[in-house]
Amino acid sequence: MNPSGETAKTVMIRGPRPDDIPALHGLCRELGYDTPAEPLERRINDIVFDANQAAYVAEIDGLGVVGYVHVFTRFSLEVEPCAQIQALVVAESARRRGAAAKLMAAAEAWARGRGLNWASLYCTTTRAAAHEFYPSQGYEGAMVTTRFNKRLN
Repeated sequence: MNPSGETAKTVMIRGPRPDDIPALHGLCRELGYDTPAEPLERRINDIVFDANQAAYVAEIDGLGVVGYVHVFTRFSLEVEPCAQIQALVVAESARRRGAAAKLMAAAEAWARGRGLNWASLYCTTTRAAAHEFYPSQGYEGAMVTTRFNKRLN
């Protein structure tokens, strides 16, 4: 049993499918992004067909898709390429069942398969649970930074 008293269910990791769009839309909202479904489907297709990117979903029997991870190869002039974890989210209702760890393992396996020697991610300071989770997966805090954005259209 897990901490909520429910019988543990198997977490399956797989690539995203078109019928996952509603669940992925909800997960984007949990991350704080209100991404409309149509561009989301196009973005997933862009990721799936780009050898330098990957996305995986976590599915639990009876609950459906409860999480996703997006990873890509980040190239830069100053350091060797790395696996950049762009996003990791597990539905609040499905947390602490192993889905996040399995999603991270899938992203890391993808990276190793491409010869990448390290992984990196950004996590906002307001996500306290994530700041506990990532060190448990072997990630170390590297810097505090401010992200600047500019709209180009």
